[in-house]
Amino acid sequence: MSKARQTRETVAHLTYFVVQPYKAVKGSKGKIAAEEAIPARDHDHAMRMFERFKATRVGVVAFHRTGDPATGEYEDAIIIARHGVLPVEVDGMRHASDMVADSWDITEHDLKVA
Repeated sequence: MSKARQTRETVAHLTYFVVQPYKAVKGSKGKIAAEEAIPARDHDHAMRMFERFKATRVGVVAFHRTGDPATGEYEDAIIIARHGVLPVEVDGMRHASDMVADSWDITEHDLKVA
């Protein structure tokens, strides 16, 4: 196969879902420590894990992040759920409910089928 005919499939962007639980640090007043972040398969899986950790941890946050693994460029993390005592850094993250849907300006002409 010639180089001109070769095609290379790449994934432009992937979305990663993560649940980050926090525990109280024994012997300290109000200090917390991050536990190991847990990857989730999708939004629903992240929410199920979030609900489980919510009952047993001092704090938990579920978020997603989209990016290009080939280049290492990622968008800012977007919080999908948060509960309890969390570090200040989490306050700076965008929340999914704050997101505004893109306006595509689709007209009737764009919707016609050939």
